[in-house]
Amino acid sequence: MCKKQVSSSIMEDMEKYIDGFNPDNYEVGDSTESSVIEYVRSYYDNHLPVDVTAWIRVNQPVPELIYGKQLISQICFVRGKINWLLRSTYDEWDANKPQVVSTHYSKSVKLPVYKIDLEKYGIEIVLRYNFFEWIVSIKSEKPLDCDFLGLFDPKKEIPVTNCYGVPLNMIFGSYEKNHSQFMIEFSSEYDVYTFFFILKNYLGIEKED
Repeated sequence: MCKKQVSSSIMEDMEKYIDGFNPDNYEVGDSTESSVIEYVRSYYDNHLPVDVTAWIRVNQPVPELIYGKQLISQICFVRGKINWLLRSTYDEWDANKPQVVSTHYSKSVKLPVYKIDLEKYGIEIVLRYNFFEWIVSIKSEKPLDCDFLGLFDPKKEIPVTNCYGVPLNMIFGSYEKNHSQFMIEFSSEYDVYTFFFILKNYLGIEKED
């Protein structure tokens, strides 16, 4: 039987995420055959969550899509800046990549819905960006009675129709109504980063030497 060629990184992802995976059907090479990418992409679509690094390896946007480059940019922002901001060490960051828990489409681009678990603090975070606004959903075991310095409207209720892709169990009301479970909206990466910077300091997350 002719073995299909796959890159070492995608091979590792397949071994990690695909149930019943048989490595004997593949050989590691410099690139991955298109049929393998299509297979893995389809498998992930039906077996989420998967970490965002594995997800983007088989969900590269086609070059013709104008907004495709922004997909890569937002993944780098969530994985490299927000997740790093919320971790104490490099090892903790590397072992806890954001998970893709759902997908949605905007501007014809397939986009991930991210989840970051801060198990140490009893907090689940879901983020979604559609090239227009960021939605951030927070579920915390304890109320987050933090002064967010007017960064968002604490009374604002985000309509369910604006939450496409967000898991139903992470759709909440306003911060004013519940400091433990709430959804907020931002128009820029700067505001998103600022929100998590404030949260990081509230939780006392510090980088270890």
